[in-house]
Amino acid sequence: MKHVIPALVLGVLLLAALSLGYGGFEVTSTFNDLDGLNRKLDTLLGTHHFSYRAPMWWFGGHGGEHVGPVTLGGSGALSSSAKQSDSLKCQLAAIRANFEVGFPYTPNQWVWVRPCLDLGATGLLVYAQTLGADTKKWYAAWSIGAAPGIEVMGSLPTSSESFIGLFVKASYHIPVSGLAWFGDSEPPSLSLGGFALQMGLRFGKTVSVAEDDGFEY
Repeated sequence: MKHVIPALVLGVLLLAALSLGYGGFEVTSTFNDLDGLNRKLDTLLGTHHFSYRAPMWWFGGHGGEHVGPVTLGGSGALSSSAKQSDSLKCQLAAIRANFEVGFPYTPNQWVWVRPCLDLGATGLLVYAQTLGADTKKWYAAWSIGAAPGIEVMGSLPTSSESFIGLFVKASYHIPVSGLAWFGDSEPPSLSLGGFALQMGLRFGKTVSVAEDDGFEY
């Protein structure tokens, strides 16, 4: 299982790079409950006051293609945050890779509303140490989850066959498996589930309407 996340990330980035439909860049904020991580860090040396709080910020890219009446694609993103309290410092890093299926509704050529479902994996690494390096702790974990959501995009033509668009997507991540931890025998208690808000820039081919079959592709 240790190769699952790198393989998913590679597959998603290749899909984004080779996509003939659309692709772009995105920033995502996820509202996870990180109180369990703060409590664990506070206990390492006894008198610290760590304050990891939502949202977590993710930066990444995406790509996809129109396949009949649906869209198929994927995305990958990274997140990193460092905190320091008294003599203890901590680095939190995460990576995620998702495959996505969507069902776009286009009231006109330059706007779409798209219910969608993401399926993928998230990896998490926490590294904490005293400034004198007397105490070092690391925790690594991965989880698989699903995220139903809805996206709204507005776009402008850049040519007769292409567009540039801005999109906003709201979703809710539901862990299918709990975090599988590695490293220290007493990992923190936290969940990667929660609400997510995503915004980004997209480039793609103009969606056309098939006169003979009645749906967009």
